[in-house]
Amino acid sequence: MPPPPRQDFPPFPFVPYPIQTEFMSFLYSALSSGPRALALLESPTGTGKTLSIICSALQWLLDHRDAASLGHPERANGSAPAAVGGEDDEPDWMRDFTLQPLPPKKDIRKKSETHPSRRHGTKKVGGSEKSERIRENDEEEEFLLDEYESDDGEGTGRQAGKRAHCGGASSSSSSESEDDEDEEEATPKVYFTSRTHSQLSQFVGELKRTNFSGKLRTVCLGSRKSLCINMDVQKLGSANRINERCLELLKNKKSSKIKVEGDNKKGRQTKASCRCPMLGNRSLQKQFRSEVSDHGPLDIEDLAQLGRKIGTCPYYGARDMVRSADLVVLPYQSLLLKSARELLGLNLKNSVVIIDEAHNLADSLTSMYNSKVESSQLRAVLSHLEAYLDRFQNVLGAGNRRYIQTLTVLTRSFLRCLISNEDCSSAVTSMTINKFLFSLDIDNINIVKLCLYLKESNIVHKP
Repeated sequence: MPPPPRQDFPPFPFVPYPIQTEFMSFLYSALSSGPRALALLESPTGTGKTLSIICSALQWLLDHRDAASLGHPERANGSAPAAVGGEDDEPDWMRDFTLQPLPPKKDIRKKSETHPSRRHGTKKVGGSEKSERIRENDEEEEFLLDEYESDDGEGTGRQAGKRAHCGGASSSSSSESEDDEDEEEATPKVYFTSRTHSQLSQFVGELKRTNFSGKLRTVCLGSRKSLCINMDVQKLGSANRINERCLELLKNKKSSKIKVEGDNKKGRQTKASCRCPMLGNRSLQKQFRSEVSDHGPLDIEDLAQLGRKIGTCPYYGARDMVRSADLVVLPYQSLLLKSARELLGLNLKNSVVIIDEAHNLADSLTSMYNSKVESSQLRAVLSHLEAYLDRFQNVLGAGNRRYIQTLTVLTRSFLRCLISNEDCSSAVTSMTINKFLFSLDIDNINIVKLCLYLKESNIVHKP
């Protein structure tokens, strides 16, 4: 095996022991070996593993960028980067265009005051009966699903807007999300993940002992439960309820009085449109990001405290900083779940991913993808689906109606299965997915397309 490319690590806060130098050297060597490299490293407890990881990985990141800026990509990556299109004879303008990231799609919607149906709805032309019908349509619009069309064979779907009779503007909360995210994305990044928030806080504490804290931009990601400063939401307790309430607040047209911890702020009134009160002021979000950059590495508790001080949401403030961050510190769930990565906008391509306490990885993955479903939950779901379909079946598009009916059939089948098993003497039954589907006579249902519908239609968040 060739000798490691680097033996000295100046950012280390003291003279390292031989075992620490060896660990850092081999980690640096693994990172320098090129794309798609994988290394499994182990160090005994008490040998300064966290500090060794920081000094080695971040030193490699700085060296990599220095080499790239000097025009030596082969020294930066260990090998020349692959061409995007696979062709080396493409003109420069085409390669540059291909390498440019696509701009985020903007949520284009008409404001209610400019929509014809809204303007006429505010006048008393046609009498009170017509005005009452318009108000009823406006109220039902919140509950009605966008039209959904599924592309047969491809397993993909798309939404096509509200039914025409409702004539309303979309209440999406993402219209204000395109802000000043014009900052160039820092690449490559280093992602450090561990199982618990306390381990992440320990990592940030060790990072502060090095001079990397002033050279690289660091952001720490956490859950809504850990970072939410809305007292009315926090008191809900469970993470699932906090997540759901947060999403509801983002969709609400007007926000009510809210309590905020710290700085003697017991409450304030806001009328922010389609925003949680903690997200209504974009200037406060900018101030939050600016202060995080000025303070250097902050852990979850520090971010929450800073959010309370400024009066803005630290959860979304931290998410907005991912693009320009050099080092992203995050829990297992945020990295390992595909849906979480997409939600947070994590781009792992050409980046370094460091998984701390990796012996917990298998158990963590099993826990993440496990679900416990009870018959009482299925009864509630079935009741809601039937009530929704009964109320809106005359105005729902064919795609939505078909998928909701399929969901109803699927829920009934699951419920029958649980009820029949309650009468069985065996407490535990295990079977493959295919056998399970055939046993319920639902093998003709395309589960993949159904899951895609649940994700894109947002039906689970309808009141």
